Amino acid sequence: MKSKLVKKVLSCGLAAAMVLSMAACSSSNEGGSADSGEKTKLYVVNWKDYASDDEELMAAFEEEYNCEIVNTYMDSEEDLLTKLRTGAEGEIDVCLPNCTILPAAIEDGLLEQLDTSKIPNFEQLFDRFKEQKECFGEDGNMYAVPFVWGSTAIAYNTEEVPEAPTSMDVLFSEEYSGRIAFRDDYNDAIMAAAIVLGQDPNNPSDLDAIKELLIKQKDLNRTYWQTGDEFSKLFANDQVSVGLMWSGQSATMKQEGEPIGFVVPEDGGIGWVDNWAIAESSQNKELAYSFINYMIGEDVQYEWASTGGPAPANQTAAEKIDPEYAASCAMDEESLNRLYFMEYRTEDVKREWSDLWIEVKGA
Repeated sequence: MKSKLVKKVLSCGLAAAMVLSMAACSSSNEGGSADSGEKTKLYVVNWKDYASDDEELMAAFEEEYNCEIVNTYMDSEEDLLTKLRTGAEGEIDVCLPNCTILPAAIEDGLLEQLDTSKIPNFEQLFDRFKEQKECFGEDGNMYAVPFVWGSTAIAYNTEEVPEAPTSMDVLFSEEYSGRIAFRDDYNDAIMAAAIVLGQDPNNPSDLDAIKELLIKQKDLNRTYWQTGDEFSKLFANDQVSVGLMWSGQSATMKQEGEPIGFVVPEDGGIGWVDNWAIAESSQNKELAYSFINYMIGEDVQYEWASTGGPAPANQTAAEKIDPEYAASCAMDEESLNRLYFMEYRTEDVKREWSDLWIEVKGA
């Protein structure tokens, strides 16, 4: 997820700093035995290219705890929920649910109740993330810890769109007909349309109007993209001028030299928070705690966010990031305050929204 040049410059110093920062948190009963050479496998379910499979970021942790991180990739939040529900004992240790599925995972008893005293770096998180409501169950206990946050808003080619768009309406504008890339996701589609129509993106009042607007947008659309890599290729090949895109992916493309701008417009964008959780069926819970502590620590958060990753939940790390860079990637407070953060959907709402999106694409 980061440019190779930046990675080479930072990797040696970063690894040393991380080993030092972990020393106080390690314990003899975590990880494999250094004498025997055996390595404990820590099973992580995450998005592809999302930090836990970055060899340089993970090297210090694996060395300190004599373990091997084994990544399994999810295709969607619903896919993660299915993996948690159907996985065998010990098949998942740590996973990364966002707030749209956390309440369901907690209610189903799929996640371990967390003891934040085992996560020293928790104290470095922004206060708003320490109190992220979806991370708590109805029993008042915490089951997940915020990792990173970001936005889904407008990415644009700065060579073709000289000024940053000020409204989500640009994705529905005939001005860029045939050069718009819209995400193939019912949550993002309905929320984006609701923003344009002035409805509450999490509780829209008129789904018929939203469907009508999305059907009109379809005629202007170059394509519905499904993966970040797909969008990157469309952009690099000059097939799109504007699109609905993630802040983190845009930051990565910017680091790679693409003429890309990203903005949360004045009428708002879609916000999300990804959270680390320990599977209730994990057989490596102490090591899982150490992993979460490592991932929300200042060093990992700063290094990843400042070189192409999403915005850090760690306040100490966030304050170290260059303000100009943060603003260009919508990590700044002004952008944060314009976001409508995705909320949990009931099964009935998810079905209704999914059916609407199917109808739009089939129209």
